[in-house]
Amino acid sequence: LKMHHYIMGWGTNIAKNAKFLNNVIKQVIRYAYTAIRHKSCNKVARDSGGVCDLQGRSVLWLGTHAFYTVFSKKPDVHGASILLKSLQFELSLRRNKPLMYQFKKVVKEGLKGVTALDF
Repeated sequence: LKMHHYIMGWGTNIAKNAKFLNNVIKQVIRYAYTAIRHKSCNKVARDSGGVCDLQGRSVLWLGTHAFYTVFSKKPDVHGASILLKSLQFELSLRRNKPLMYQFKKVVKEGLKGVTALDF
């Protein structure tokens, strides 16, 4: 959601920068995954029995889906449709089909919260 506001505030033409923004989205998701993994391995987490059993592919798919959902709320703003097509293509890849079924309930619950957002 923050990224959407940043892009809108900058007045960035998403259509011209779709490849760049797609790479930024992937980096943001990977950074979040790395930060979660790092925090789950620190001394406090280990001492309290914390376990992080996240798979990178799962986080990447869920993150991509989240970005797709937010940008799809206003697809005509600054040419977001090109970025949406790219994200949708990544989500629909055959290797991601098991993830789509695995996280069906999580996505459904998340979409309930997104309908309440107005930006």
